This record gives sequence, structure tokens and C-alpha cells, in this order.
Amino acid sequence: MPDSNLVDKLRLARQALLLVSQGKSERSAVSSIASSDPQLRHEKSFALSLVIDTVSKLDLLDRTVHTTFPGSEFDKRSLALFRLAAHMMLADNTNPKADLVRALRKISSELEVPRLEQLLGHLVANGPPSTSSGMSETEKVGILTHYPPWWVSYCFYHFGRETGIKILSSPTRPRYARVNSLRNRGRNSLPLELREYLGQPVEADSGIHLLTGSPSILAKYFEKGLFQVQDLASFLAVKAVDPAPGDDVLDLCAAPGGKTATLAQLMRNHGRVVSVDYSRNRMASWRSETERLGVKIASPLIGDSSNLGLNADFDLVIVDPPCTGTGILDRNPRMKWNLSPKLVQKFSLLQSRMLEESSRYVRPGGRVLYCTCSLTLEENELVLSRFLSAHADFETRPILEDHGSPGLQGQNNCRRFYPHRDKTAGYFIARLERTQS
Repeated sequence: MPDSNLVDKLRLARQALLLVSQGKSERSAVSSIASSDPQLRHEKSFALSLVIDTVSKLDLLDRTVHTTFPGSEFDKRSLALFRLAAHMMLADNTNPKADLVRALRKISSELEVPRLEQLLGHLVANGPPSTSSGMSETEKVGILTHYPPWWVSYCFYHFGRETGIKILSSPTRPRYARVNSLRNRGRNSLPLELREYLGQPVEADSGIHLLTGSPSILAKYFEKGLFQVQDLASFLAVKAVDPAPGDDVLDLCAAPGGKTATLAQLMRNHGRVVSVDYSRNRMASWRSETERLGVKIASPLIGDSSNLGLNADFDLVIVDPPCTGTGILDRNPRMKWNLSPKLVQKFSLLQSRMLEESSRYVRPGGRVLYCTCSLTLEENELVLSRFLSAHADFETRPILEDHGSPGLQGQNNCRRFYPHRDKTAGYFIARLERTQS
């Protein structure tokens, strides 16, 4: 009999992979399946890691499946099973192969078992498919690093081959947690009960620590709002624009609430934050998160951040627009398989519209934070260049000179963060200020 825990983990991962193929994120897919089946809830952490690892190697896994079954097509449910089976058989793991095979059979339907056996037999006999001698360098690098050749070419062209390889080969970045002073008696210092789970501060007096404990152990402290999981670059982005107590702030694309909560903490819950997002479901998550973290000064507004129509002005506007996510592909690998020049251009135009709209609500002397979790120039420096060319009353300001790297194409006041170099999300941060009229 197969190990029941292994069966549950594989069942959860398979069902989540099906949801990912239908458009859900890896994290939301695992959470959705686990919440609907109490028996699977204890396997969430392992299953999420397994789903992310599987999705990150879809190019290799799909080549494996298609090599085994040339010319065959599969429904998404069976393809999720075969991808998972191929990943587990090819991975270095501690599960004896016999136990793994039994568990895979257990989560398969009667109709799927024959083809599953054929796939497993092919993998035992042949291993993964090899690269072809006729492939271009970018195709070979794409297969070795599990990225689309287009993105490999992009990284080589804009960052150079050596840096491009480092970007494409970067290991999973560390996880960070921000101690929440709004639930910690106004202190950024580490609460006693969290000291064995969080490492040393990585940013002086910020409350940002490496997250070292397991999510299950930390759950009760998370529920109390004692900390927020937040990437270091995301925190630094908000810090770069100096939110102060008493400020009026407009926070665009605010859900699920990470930057809103950071604003409230740095403002000591004094002032006003108007948080805008287009999605009612996302704003429901925003409400839950801001309530958990003790945010008192923020109010939600459901609206289109590229066409707000507000009659107000603000000291600070946060523009954190939708993007391709090329700086966070390690934890969101499904996004990389959809990358294309057309998608980059689509987001670049949207980002320009949002930055243009946001500028209407900045008081003279006020400031704008423009940031993305993308590495492309089209979504960052080129958006800024277009905006600054059309708005002589806005200027960038130097920021975070002890962190990251200068922006490209002359945007030296801005900062770039690279996962391989900075151990953060890939990030772009710019501070713009409106000159006094």
C-alpha cells in the first residue's frame, strides 16, 4: 500500500495543477483545493512547493510527455497527472520510486493507468529528452534554465550574456517578514515569541527580517497580525517616498494590501490612505489583510486606476501597476510561459496610462512612487522617459543609494533590484516629485 500522506500530497498537487492550467495562480490553486477538503489542508506547504517546481519546468515535462506519446493530445486533467508524474520521476527526491509509482497509480483513473505506466516505463528506460545539436544557443539555455527562448534573448540583449545567465539561473530568493508595529505596541523590534523563527534584521530599524520558520508554526502569530510577509524590495519601495504621519495618500492597484499596510505603519496610523483596485474579490482580500494588520487610516475604493475621475489631490500617490512579473517568476512560474513582446507592450501602455492618470492627483511639492516587479525596460525606464518628456513639472529624485543598482538608459535616480544580486524580487523603483508651481 502507498503512503497515505504521499497520496494526499500528490492528489492535492494534481488538482492544483489542473487549476493552474485553467488560469489560477499556484498559491491560490493549492489554497482553493485544500480549503475544500480538510484531509488535504496539512499538505499545503509540500504541495505548493511541488506545484511551483512542476510548473517551473513545463518545457522539459511537456517535451517528455510528447516524446513518449508523439502526436497524442490530452485533456488538461490527464496532462496535469502526466506532468506531475514526469516531474516526480525525474526529480532527486527521498521517496523510493516504488512508493512513488504506487501513489501515482492511486491518484489515477482506470483509463489513465495504461498511459501512466507507459510514461513511467519510458522515463525509467530513457530519462529526460536531450537537447538537440541543431538548437540555437538561446534555445539550449532556455531548456537548461527552463525559460522561453524569447526571454533568454531579451536578457542577453539588454543585460549582457553573463548577467543574463545569472538572472535566468538565479535560485529562489529568500522570504522576508516585516514586524508589524501596529500590532506590536508601536515597536519594530522582534516580539519575543517570534525570535526563534525570524532571523536578524536585514534593514536597520525597519522590522524586516529573514523568514526562517515554517508557515504552520508561524500561523498563530500571522493571524494575530504580528508580521506581514513582504519582499525587501517591496518594503524599500514604500520607504523610498518617505510616507509621514498626516500625509494624504492615494494607493493605486492596492489589493491585496501589502503596501497599504506598510504605508499605515510608516505613517503610524495617522493621516489618510485611499486604496483603489478594480476587483471586488481582490478588495475583499485587501479588507481582510488590513484588518488583520490593524490598519485604521485606509479606505477602499473600487475603480479603474487608469481612469479614476476623482476630485481630490494628495501628498503621495503610489503607482504599483499590473506588470509581466518578470522579477517574481521564481514563485510564479506559470507567468513565464505566457511571456511575449506583445504582452510586454500591452502592460507598458497600461502602465503609462496609470502613471499619466496618477499625476493629475499630486499636489505641488507632492510625490509619486512608480514601481513594478518586472525587469523589462519597456515597463520601467521607457514608461518614465515618456512621462517625463510630457511633464516638465515632474522630476525624479535620488533614492535608496545603498541598495540595488541605478536604473538604465540614463534613469540614474531610479533603482533596479535583481534576484541573483540583491536576494529580492526583481524590482524597479522610481520617486517622482511635482515641482512647486
